[in-house]
Amino acid sequence: MKNGRRVFAVTCLAFSLFTCASGRFQETGEEPEPPGSRIRVYSFNIRIFGAAKMARPGVAAILADIISKADIAAIQEVRSAGAAPVEKFMALLPENYACVLGPREGRSRSKEQFWIIYNTEKLAVLAEETWPDSGDKFERSPLAIYFQTADKFDFILMDNHIRPSNAAAEIEALPEAAAYYRGLWQEPDLLVLGDFNADGLYYDETLLAEVFPEDSWKIIITNDLDTTVAAADNTYDRIIISYSAIEDYTGNHGVIRFDDLYGLDDYGITPGDLSDHYPVWAEFFIHRDRD
Repeated sequence: MKNGRRVFAVTCLAFSLFTCASGRFQETGEEPEPPGSRIRVYSFNIRIFGAAKMARPGVAAILADIISKADIAAIQEVRSAGAAPVEKFMALLPENYACVLGPREGRSRSKEQFWIIYNTEKLAVLAEETWPDSGDKFERSPLAIYFQTADKFDFILMDNHIRPSNAAAEIEALPEAAAYYRGLWQEPDLLVLGDFNADGLYYDETLLAEVFPEDSWKIIITNDLDTTVAAADNTYDRIIISYSAIEDYTGNHGVIRFDDLYGLDDYGITPGDLSDHYPVWAEFFIHRDRD
């Protein structure tokens, strides 16, 4: 299949070990919306996902519970050489979830894959492609999926994991990759997300607004949010949308602090066992799209 795409059928494995009530930032004055009129999109660097994580049932169950509350989950840092850990994880999700697994990327022996999980009852994949990156600008070339919802909300999702030591150059190249995909599929609505390493020692976060100016983009996960498990306050993970997609954005977004939502100590699990990043999310209407 093109660019290393693998789509797995999934089976249902019921489990009820954990529950999660994710916080939401609600807009005021919203009119009631029909059921199923929104989708929730996650970005999550799971941190060295592979056989070791799947060998710990409690860790795998919590991660699956988190992902099962998303309609799309863009995952970074899949490190396993084979597909078995991904297939085992997909078997923990409800049967209406499928995925796209990108090619293994990286200049060193440590290769990674992007992994997009989605709810097939709400979304269909129209196309997918890894950015050609003829200038070798990225350690891991972005993976884009062209999605369509049942109510014909078409949009492109571009998953990224920016190399920390080259964060400024790679972040500056993201609009070029985004323009490529918008031209390829003739679709203006685009979500750029992933682990940007866009803070701390790696990047001056105030420069992000220059790369993604407000007349063309909306930065949803802003500099005031902490997206990492460490004691330091850093906004590494981002969700940024094209100006054309603002009409579809509900205004709801957030960071899922899983160490506050799950009784990890009861199961002998530390936050770092799950990841060193928190998932970030944003919510979109699926019936207001005009482009």
